[in-house]
Amino acid sequence: MFFRELFRSLFSANLFVTGVVLTIAAVVLFYGSMYLFNYTNLGKKLGFLVTGAAMFGWLSLTSLLFVIYAPRGPKPDNIEGLNAIEIRVIPITFLAVTLVLFFVFLVALHQYEEARQGDS
Repeated sequence: MFFRELFRSLFSANLFVTGVVLTIAAVVLFYGSMYLFNYTNLGKKLGFLVTGAAMFGWLSLTSLLFVIYAPRGPKPDNIEGLNAIEIRVIPITFLAVTLVLFFVFLVALHQYEEARQGDS
């Protein structure tokens, strides 16, 4: 009962804290469960590499879709806002970073497979 009231007062008092906590919890739950599943089937190292490659590949695809299909429409004359390029700056940056990390995980997976074949 005490924790319920504590969390209610914390989350209702500051929406920024609520957003940060819920975002971190969602990321940990989603990617943590994916890693746990891969860990039990593939092992610690290979599970981490497969999870990282899958995660950054998926994030690359979603950011690419946002860059291509960013919100558009007729712009009202009396409202100041971002133009078509400015609205895509953050997704383009996110796409570049996730693509680099995706290829890093792919290279690490390739090196891991070569090392495993060398041991055999």
